[in-house]
Amino acid sequence: MILERVFQEGKPYLKDRTIRDLRIGLELLALQLDDGSLGVTYVLKNELEHSCGASPFSGKYIGMSALELAEQIFHKPNVLSTALAIAALNAVAPPISDDLLQKEGNRDAVFSVDVNEEDTVGVVGHIGPVIRRLKNHPGDMHIFERDLSKGDNLKSENKQATLLPQCDVVFVTGATIINGSLENVLSLCTKAREIVLVGSSAPIYPKAFTGSGVTVLAGTRWLPENGQEILTGVSQSAGMQQLIKYGKKLSLSVPKF
Repeated sequence: MILERVFQEGKPYLKDRTIRDLRIGLELLALQLDDGSLGVTYVLKNELEHSCGASPFSGKYIGMSALELAEQIFHKPNVLSTALAIAALNAVAPPISDDLLQKEGNRDAVFSVDVNEEDTVGVVGHIGPVIRRLKNHPGDMHIFERDLSKGDNLKSENKQATLLPQCDVVFVTGATIINGSLENVLSLCTKAREIVLVGSSAPIYPKAFTGSGVTVLAGTRWLPENGQEILTGVSQSAGMQQLIKYGKKLSLSVPKF
């Protein structure tokens, strides 16, 4: 299980940290630890369980151990507890070694791999920046989305089993690790030479993805000096387009061994 490997890699860095602040908005959540480090992930509000609001930690998150928070993925797994865990894990993620950080480490995900004209491209999730940059791609492009109201020419999730095996390059939203669909998606990418996990919800722990098929993590490190702007923005329903200026995009190569 990829998420468990991410947890095990991040566990030593979580041990002495506590939650200083937590904001849960309509689209995003932001978590700040006692040392000022931050993590931001998506809130999959359409996938929240009916009882999710009745968290036993509601009103008690501030001062809570970051390790205890992250461990809830094993005790009470749901899209909210997983999003909180990933936010905490990304907040404490250690510096990336130079051999894994791509030369232009802050570039957008679509530039982190080569997409040839003849390539069939798959996009799992409505990843706006990727879709916009590839809108003139001459080859076939399949965009899969659970919520078909998000755009035009979207394909339902049940088409993945047929079409993903045809794709040469696949971009996958990091939200798939929150809702538990990532490993099924990866199992269908049998032809892909490049699989890029994209977005703030992508855990920035490259070694945890070795052997998974993922070749690049295109995530975000949130800058502590912008902590108040990030927290206030999420509290006031900011979306990623408004918030991304307070972070730094990273493109990380996943080691093969």
